[in-house]
Amino acid sequence: MNDLQLTLLIVGGGGIAAMIGYNWWQDYRLRKQASERFGETDQDPLLNTVPSGKSTFERSEPGFTRELGDIPDVEPQIEITDPTPFESADESLNNEPQVSIDKRLFAEFVLRFEDAKDANTWKSLVDGFEQINRKRIVYSASPDAGEPGETLLWFKASPYQGTAKTLKASVQIANRKGPLSSIEFSEVLGKLKRFAEDQSADIEFPEMKEVVAKAETLDQAAAALDTLLGLHCLLPETVQESTAVDMLAAAGWVQKGHQWFLNDDSGTLASMVIHNAPGKRLLSFSIDVPNSAEPVKALGDIVTVCHGMNEKFGAPLMDDSGRTLSTQAIEGIYNQLIERVRNLSDSGFKPGSPVARILFS
Repeated sequence: MNDLQLTLLIVGGGGIAAMIGYNWWQDYRLRKQASERFGETDQDPLLNTVPSGKSTFERSEPGFTRELGDIPDVEPQIEITDPTPFESADESLNNEPQVSIDKRLFAEFVLRFEDAKDANTWKSLVDGFEQINRKRIVYSASPDAGEPGETLLWFKASPYQGTAKTLKASVQIANRKGPLSSIEFSEVLGKLKRFAEDQSADIEFPEMKEVVAKAETLDQAAAALDTLLGLHCLLPETVQESTAVDMLAAAGWVQKGHQWFLNDDSGTLASMVIHNAPGKRLLSFSIDVPNSAEPVKALGDIVTVCHGMNEKFGAPLMDDSGRTLSTQAIEGIYNQLIERVRNLSDSGFKPGSPVARILFS
């Protein structure tokens, strides 16, 4: 190696070292400035998650009740963190607050009275017009008049104490009976208009075309997500029905009339009916997927109880077409069900949730 090559090697190596050192110093200087300006944190800057043990809130799931026969009387959840607004000398504030209504599922008609009215004013309307073609109508009352678009404090219209200046009718726009039609919309609007005229009230209502179009879109989305899963266990006629009943009861199924139900704290997970025919006895299981809080668990319980009957009595598990289901076929049903549950949840209608039970009523 001659002197020229050695000189170039030394100069090149020194230049690289200088560049690395300069870059390190620049990075250190910028990090120090950022730390001084913004401080340090152990939170993920993208997800903004709170480290374990530092959660400041607790999520709770809403409950539901049934009051309209086979129509689930379920309403979305409202969070009331401070009860003090309802502790007032005003009699109306002793009423039960109306939960927030999911505007994806309801259209709102608002009536404003010239003079404050008591609950007797709208009692006949509320009691006689609670649904249209099995679509629920939820009534709310407010002691305030407010302006169009203004947020009011709403209470359940029945029962109601004191006087109110505003009445709201929230009409469900879709369920398993189909979307709200223009005829149904006109019927609702006609009755509310006649009531408004009788009570000297102003009425605000949405455009029919917009509501009907929204209802049809929601109905199409719901139809694509809806799932009723049917499975059947074929028992020989020689097996007494009481034997099957004992096995069902031991597995947690409860009889109500001619049907059996598998329940948990959230409500019904699955149902079953026994069909007797010459030479056989058929146990028909059904999972209403959108209305079942744990449809995958329900499928597992059905497969388990039917597997026990198959081992004892040679009772095969079959699909709706009467085909015996192999282990591979059952696994395929599991996978399809898990995918359907995921699709429902991703669409905002988690199985068993109040909003799902309203839409798929």
